[in-house]
Amino acid sequence: MTSFLLALRSSPLRWLLVPLVALDLTLILARDGYWHGLWGDTGAAGQVPTLFLGVFAAAAAAWTSSLRRPPEVAETLSAMPRPGPQAELPRIAVVLCAFLVPYLVGQAVCFAVTASSWPPGFTQYLGYLLLGVSSLMTATGLGWVLGRLLSRRWGPAASALGWLLIAMAFDTDLSVVNGPARMQPDLLEISLRAAAALLLLVACLWLPYGPRITRVSPLPGLAVVLALAATAAAASNPVVDERHGSRSKTCVKGRTEICLWPEEEKYKTMAQDVLTRTEHLPRELAMPKAVYSLGLVYTMDRRWGGDFDLDSGSTWAMADGVTMAISAQTFAACREKDFKGFEAQLKADDQSVLALERWLEKRLAGGGEPEYREEGMTASMEKAVETGKEMADRPETEQRAWATATVRHVLEKYCD
Repeated sequence: MTSFLLALRSSPLRWLLVPLVALDLTLILARDGYWHGLWGDTGAAGQVPTLFLGVFAAAAAAWTSSLRRPPEVAETLSAMPRPGPQAELPRIAVVLCAFLVPYLVGQAVCFAVTASSWPPGFTQYLGYLLLGVSSLMTATGLGWVLGRLLSRRWGPAASALGWLLIAMAFDTDLSVVNGPARMQPDLLEISLRAAAALLLLVACLWLPYGPRITRVSPLPGLAVVLALAATAAAASNPVVDERHGSRSKTCVKGRTEICLWPEEEKYKTMAQDVLTRTEHLPRELAMPKAVYSLGLVYTMDRRWGGDFDLDSGSTWAMADGVTMAISAQTFAACREKDFKGFEAQLKADDQSVLALERWLEKRLAGGGEPEYREEGMTASMEKAVETGKEMADRPETEQRAWATATVRHVLEKYCD
């Protein structure tokens, strides 16, 4: 502990603690508050800053590792009774501390926000928490090795850029954007990744205390190479898996059912509001038996799917899912004979169904403007969208009459 405190007091990295804590909290609190009350999204929100912290950690580790020692200091250190690993340990620990502390502070804030309601799915939070720790350890180990291989001028830049490219250009789980209920971090796989990163850091202790990597003896060099290989293999292995449904799903009942993951119980009120708005819809609109959150049902194309996702906690996402399910049920006859009805509408450029869907979506969402932008639409499609949205603001009797007439028009003209 004394060696660590001495190394911390002599390292300029200690001055980064407060700015990094501020950066971490800014990145967390600047996000929308949809993650409040969801353990998976809470852990992911706290883990997001590791993308930036990892870049700085890799650069700082390379800079610390490549520090040149005067010959007389190197000789004195080599003559000390402490072996090399014990001399290097405080320096690596300082780098880890400088970046793990801000990360853990941010995760503690996230935990405090969601812990008050304590929803299901706490293991998801633990998975994303450990994922962030393993990523920072890996970045530190990579930076330390590159700092020994390259000069002090190029080592930090190469390490920072290398980590950024690895995290963003390759298909890895080093950093995630969100943690929806349908995705489950694998604690065992993440623990193995953290163990591989720790192995790399331990191997770095046996690199020479002086600046030149050419002085590495064969055994420590082999250990570093094997540790790098193990870390790369662990980092390339996916650690966040898609869940295959849930027997304990939560379903809110009305004219139809809206089924959610157990971890999405905070959205039960949203689902009830959407269902309440279906009560006064024209009877010509057929209701599906149930509408599911993404990942809850096994579809005909042999994958786990659903009708909507709540990745951003949007009412519009749920309203769109219910809308499309109602539309599919209402115009089921149009799918017969190889979608003959829909083909006829396409040839006639009749966008009546699209107008009806946009009207219904806005109505189920409770009004307002959509939380998304539509692109790549033809002029007739844009006109239909505007017609549907404008109709949702008109008197109830006019809406019902228009919706009823639209359904009958499509079914009688194209889908008989």
